[in-house]
Amino acid sequence: MTTTVLTSSVRNNLVSTVLGSGYNSAYPNYIQWGTGSSSALATDQTVSNPLDSRIALSKTVTTTTTSGDTLLLTAKLTSSGTNNITNLGVFTVQSSTADGTLATQLNPVVTTVNVSGYNNFPSIFPFDVQVLNEVMTVVTGNGSSQWTVIRATNGSPISSSVIPSTTRIVGGNNTANGTMFLKSSFDGGVLLNAGDALQFKISLQFI
Repeated sequence: MTTTVLTSSVRNNLVSTVLGSGYNSAYPNYIQWGTGSSSALATDQTVSNPLDSRIALSKTVTTTTTSGDTLLLTAKLTSSGTNNITNLGVFTVQSSTADGTLATQLNPVVTTVNVSGYNNFPSIFPFDVQVLNEVMTVVTGNGSSQWTVIRATNGSPISSSVIPSTTRIVGGNNTANGTMFLKSSFDGGVLLNAGDALQFKISLQFI
């Protein structure tokens, strides 16, 4: 089973576009896959456990029911090693986002996060990060490995159990991540060896 969602940021963007004011268009330009276990949610801002570099998408306007009602996104991704591909995201920018890990476990509701690799992230606050399916807004840190965060931002679910140390933290909005246009997740994943490739075709139809 595959789950594909337009992200909340893009849904807001589309509403603003229809209204004709106060919007900055978000274009689906690049694709990246990941190996994390989290299912795709509209509140997600990045791929779960990103893998390999983002590559450019081909974009074509096609017809499914009425003329020009479908945007077809295509890309061929090649695995750099033996990996179980579980999710992918379509992004507005090519740059890889900031990436780190929890230095200590993170308990539910706690708003202090200890980070390994904090220097990979912005030094200007606020900015968003994602741990599993929970999006958090980092509000202070002062260039140190200890952040103060607002939990469960962007309408994301708060983690109700302890998140183990070494769990990856990936930058979201207000980092080099750009905007994630849509996200797909695959139950069980797709096991690939080094050099194996997958051709993705994503149809976005307006009905």
